[in-house]
Amino acid sequence: MRLVAALALLLATTAGRASDTPAPAAVATAAMPAAETFAEIPFLSDPVLSPDGKSVAARTVSGGKTRLAVIDADAPNREPHIFAIGDHTIDDITWAGPHRVLVSIGTTMELFGIPLPTSSMVAVDIRTNAVSVVDSKARSLFAGHILYTHPDGAWLLLSRQDSVFASPSVKRIDLVTGAVMLVEKARPNVWDWYADSAGVVRAGIAYNGDRWTIWYRTRAGDPLVAIKGKQQKSDDAGTVDSLRFLSGDNSGLIVTNSRTGRFAAYRYDFATGTIGEAIYENPTVDISTVLVDPISGVVSGVGYEDDRRRMMWLDPKMRALQARIEKALPGAVDDVVNQSSDGNRLLIWSGGAADPGTYYLFDRTAGRFSAIVQPYEKLAAVSLAAVKAVHYAARDGLDIPAYLTLPPHRPEHGLPLILMPHGGPFARDDWDYDPFVQFLASRGYAVLQPEFRGSTGYGKAFVEKGYGQWGRKMQDDVDDGVDWLVKVGKVDPKRVCIMGASYGGYAALWGAIRNPEKYRCAISFAGVTDLDAMLKYDKRSFAATRYFREWQSKIAGEDKIDLDTVSPLPQQARLTVPVLIAHGEQDGNVPPRQSHLLVAALEKRHADVQSVFYKEALHGFSKPEDMTDYLRRVEAFLTKYNPS
Repeated sequence: MRLVAALALLLATTAGRASDTPAPAAVATAAMPAAETFAEIPFLSDPVLSPDGKSVAARTVSGGKTRLAVIDADAPNREPHIFAIGDHTIDDITWAGPHRVLVSIGTTMELFGIPLPTSSMVAVDIRTNAVSVVDSKARSLFAGHILYTHPDGAWLLLSRQDSVFASPSVKRIDLVTGAVMLVEKARPNVWDWYADSAGVVRAGIAYNGDRWTIWYRTRAGDPLVAIKGKQQKSDDAGTVDSLRFLSGDNSGLIVTNSRTGRFAAYRYDFATGTIGEAIYENPTVDISTVLVDPISGVVSGVGYEDDRRRMMWLDPKMRALQARIEKALPGAVDDVVNQSSDGNRLLIWSGGAADPGTYYLFDRTAGRFSAIVQPYEKLAAVSLAAVKAVHYAARDGLDIPAYLTLPPHRPEHGLPLILMPHGGPFARDDWDYDPFVQFLASRGYAVLQPEFRGSTGYGKAFVEKGYGQWGRKMQDDVDDGVDWLVKVGKVDPKRVCIMGASYGGYAALWGAIRNPEKYRCAISFAGVTDLDAMLKYDKRSFAATRYFREWQSKIAGEDKIDLDTVSPLPQQARLTVPVLIAHGEQDGNVPPRQSHLLVAALEKRHADVQSVFYKEALHGFSKPEDMTDYLRRVEAFLTKYNPS
């Protein structure tokens, strides 16, 4: 563990004293880590610091159920307070004042026999344990988007759709009495609303294809006026990711990809609708976050992700603090997750692909830096495999970023390979701990995680290259990663299997169908098997979230392909290599029926298929015993069909 030495070093540097004491090396276990070690469900995940800096709210798993946990930030070793929220997944956690937590929860409902993913929002009072539904009379299938919460947590502004096809309205909801007041009626094509730091709805964005118009008011009571739409400049094209209101009546910030195709942060004049100078543009990737100082109201930092998450601090004090953290915790991603409303307390995560990480609390006034939680306790003494960022060329010359993990203590040539495309597909892999990657590496396999075209974070053009390319060029990019590793001599071309979850499960199945000469076996968890049925279930699977307004005409591509021609279920007769198929019966993202139908079809013709369905699993595992079972099945399957 790095914890003790790192804390000592950071305390010394924070207090102005130099120290070069290195952190002790991690203690490696002599034996191969058991499957149970990698199946550990994190004790806490996605923690959020309260506005007063005294509490941390996070997801936890208890008895296989997702729960809300609240930790005393000044006494993190005490047992957390656990709140039950029913048999639901937790999609998002945010604070409304220092004593109330807002939790977006997900579930599935049936409409005319078709399962539909839905969400709602509850408010949890951590003083009284009371749990109440936010806007309980709403008929919407979606929890909505929080625009503003009052500092004391008494009320909030919520943007919410009344139906799948309706644009959202804005409501003011009293979190004490439950009273609801309509603030802004739904407007045609206005999908995003924005409020300022005083809780006034100041702007909405209307979309028309890849062009947008901002409706804006300077102050409360003024009518909304269209400030864009008549201009015919290049700034009109592209997508707006977010708006922020800065100091001054009409001074703001816009995050858009309209100039370079990559999301970047710019000054914005709401009075004239003019995009001004760049606050920060990255030459190769999108920015991911913009942080505004809670006291001064100016931009303090901009986050982005190339081979790992990084923060460009514009605030000199934060830049100096980041340097101290990175000196104390070298070689890791050191993220400021969020901070208290006065800016004094910061929640920090430090970790990486070979380090599951630790959350820390830093108190600027006290100069105190303390560990809050280490989510994966069993892995503290395990030496994990290094994960490197690499690039290779696809067959059409497109540069494909990827992560390559090689098994430790083995020659770096002629290795067995597991190709692992990510889910989404309009998402990306990160330089974070992945239990499946590390488990496979511990068993002697090289693992390649390609960021195939359509992966997000690399700009609009890279995303759009994936539209209409399920099973086609997206699959080419995956296959080309194998060819590259074979060419450089790192893997044995006769010892390759493909494995993934969600879209990655689809890519594994389709790769085995399309190119059986390349793969000895395939493993799919929660994989999509019928694209047409999936499109009817959840259209969002076919477009990147940041580009969702543009997706509708681009699902099947310009030539409008028949989705059955690239779907594993309709093409199952072509599947000839051994497959392992697994799915959670409570999955609300990809219906388990997708896997059941494929397994039934394969078993009917006596294909080489193994299957397992987990009764309580969702779109992932919430019970360590289920994940342990799955890892053991994966290991046995690979030992039989692609031994390391």
